Amino acid sequence: MERFDDKLKRMAQEEDFPLPDWAEACMEEALENLPQRRKKGRVIFKYFGTALAACLALLIALPNLSAQAADSLSAVPVLGELVELVTFRTYTHQDDNHHAMVEIPQVETGSDSAVMQESVNAINQDVEVLTETLITQFEADAAALGDQGHTALEVRHEIITNTDQWFTLRLEIWQGSGSSNTYYRYYHIDKSTGEIVTLSDLFADDAYVDAISAEILRQMVAENEAGTGGYWVDAKIEEWNFSTIDPDQNFYFDENGDLVIAFDKYQVAPGAYGCPSFTIPRAVYEAYLP
Repeated sequence: MERFDDKLKRMAQEEDFPLPDWAEACMEEALENLPQRRKKGRVIFKYFGTALAACLALLIALPNLSAQAADSLSAVPVLGELVELVTFRTYTHQDDNHHAMVEIPQVETGSDSAVMQESVNAINQDVEVLTETLITQFEADAAALGDQGHTALEVRHEIITNTDQWFTLRLEIWQGSGSSNTYYRYYHIDKSTGEIVTLSDLFADDAYVDAISAEILRQMVAENEAGTGGYWVDAKIEEWNFSTIDPDQNFYFDENGDLVIAFDKYQVAPGAYGCPSFTIPRAVYEAYLP
């Protein structure tokens, strides 16, 4: 612990990027208050609590002050795995007939893992290609329509999961031109391996597809019968009816750690139902885990 404290002190004193005066003073005071030896009673908890609170405040604040500060924190052992930032640039267009607002996120990691860095780079490249393709199409449509029509494009991002085990980034894509459509793109990293993961990677074989599909169909029918759903399970146009998920269907883990299967707009229900999702009990798929 003392060696770790000393390293933090040296970094605060020796790094060649300027820290705000308040930040450096706060760090120095916090580290000076860290206990140098074990003590009985409550005193050690008092001082350690003060120092820990101050250092945690710096851990949250410094990455937002400058990229150099974020890089420095990422270089510290243990802390590097905790600092994962999402920054973005924004493309906008606005006139009387055409509107676009596109957030272009970039995932960053402090991990020294080559596999993790490769995964992050792959996600960033895919996001860049996707957003640039959407922007190019929007600009072409806007130019072709001129003031004779309307077009819209919005792309927003959200970190759905960021735990010790998982990192999940979701892009929400909304396009409008006469009618509108919404769909999502999910990116998952298994932090224990650093690898990008799809739904099929979670299971030992393909048996999970039928098991999860049956559970989703059960939930759809139950909601339809209760009057709260309008899913396509007995539509007159047979090809509309839901039968099975894609082996790499969109998914994520929610705040409770539950598996959620997600669908795009119009995929399993009329547009009024948006982008439906279904929480899958672990008991449904547990037998198919590796």
